[in-house]
Amino acid sequence: MAAQITALLILAAAFLIATVRPVHLGALAFAAALAVGTGLAGLGVKDILAGFPVDILLLLLGVTFLFGIARSNGTLDWLIDRSLRAIGNRTTLLPVLFFVLSAGIASLGSPLAAIVLIPVAVSFAGRNQLSPVVLALAATTGGSAGAFAPTSLFGIITAGTAEGGGIDFDGLFLFGVALAINLVLFVASWVLFGKMLVKESAEAAESEEPPTGGAATKSPEPTPTPEPSTESESGPGGVATATRTTPVVTAAPARLSAFQIATVASLVILVVAVIGLAFVGIDMHVGALALGLGVLLTLAFTEETTGAVKQVDWSTILLVGGIATYVGVLNQMGAVKIVADLGIKIQSPLVAAFALCVCGALISAVGSTTALLAIIIPLALPLVEAGGVPAVGVICALALSSSLVDISPLSTVGATAVAAVPEAIRPRVRRFLFQWGFSMVLIGPVLLCTFLVLPGYLF
Repeated sequence: MAAQITALLILAAAFLIATVRPVHLGALAFAAALAVGTGLAGLGVKDILAGFPVDILLLLLGVTFLFGIARSNGTLDWLIDRSLRAIGNRTTLLPVLFFVLSAGIASLGSPLAAIVLIPVAVSFAGRNQLSPVVLALAATTGGSAGAFAPTSLFGIITAGTAEGGGIDFDGLFLFGVALAINLVLFVASWVLFGKMLVKESAEAAESEEPPTGGAATKSPEPTPTPEPSTESESGPGGVATATRTTPVVTAAPARLSAFQIATVASLVILVVAVIGLAFVGIDMHVGALALGLGVLLTLAFTEETTGAVKQVDWSTILLVGGIATYVGVLNQMGAVKIVADLGIKIQSPLVAAFALCVCGALISAVGSTTALLAIIIPLALPLVEAGGVPAVGVICALALSSSLVDISPLSTVGATAVAAVPEAIRPRVRRFLFQWGFSMVLIGPVLLCTFLVLPGYLF
């Protein structure tokens, strides 16, 4: 028992260290897995590496490789540009547009699509009489929904971990639930906070507009939309504080190159194949297909894709690989069973599932959702095996509860949203997002357990 508790405490310590210090959690977990496995559990290196999730990592490799090509060659920028043009002067549709855009981009492989879109979305507030917090939440909830698609990171980890535990899991069902819950939250935020900070945002935008020589006064032609920023670029003085005199892009549309057309076709093939084949009962390996399409692009456009491998999200692959390997060691030591037994001792399986969802949401609000998904789902599997609650419902509720809190300013997405708004209203936005994010610690599990777990528990 002492060895198992020590191993659990080491995992908690690694999570804490990686939260407060710039240390990669995946590398830390991998090293800890080797140390704990050989030192405490008496396992051989081969046994330890048996927990390395090769299938999930192939999915991540293929999807991030193809999506990285689309991001680096401007295909995603073109998609955003054309979408903004399509709505014309109908500014009231902008929140809906950014929800759809964020969900679409995230579903193609990037769960952090909101990081790219939040600065662009918030730049439309102010003069367009739109709430910056609603636009930020539109991008965030859309990204959270898309991240659970079968072709995106959270969906891949959740489905892969569940199937690895012997559960027949439907990735499309998870995506549908994610889309529904995030759409409800987006509409609720729009109704409740649609007028919040509109006036202050307009005044801040006015005060930050260049007095002379700017695009708004130099020419009657409107300014084009600023390029989306990345996580490291968002902040004061960047796109976050850009102002616009019109709500839509008006620069001459760029023609797609042959490389970009082929990239769009590859993305369409991936999405259609995954969804279409699932309906006819064919199990297509998303990672293998995405990797194959990416390799075909590199063969057809060798010069344009010389840096394609650099676009692979190696950091996330290491993170998931390290955490999953450590959890595998815990499982072989019997530590997972100890934790599960504590949960099973709660008389009501419904209460146990709810408590697990709340714990997952609370930890995710201050840590990495990706890492948490790889940890908490295996811990929930014994609860599912004990019966009394629906397996798919519990896993969906757990995964989504961990994601709905990502707008907290303590997370990457929330911090980007705070940095994206004008400095004058930043403290109020930070306070609001803190309240919204931590309210999801309870609201998310209540909603999800009510609709996903309770029906199966009662009937």
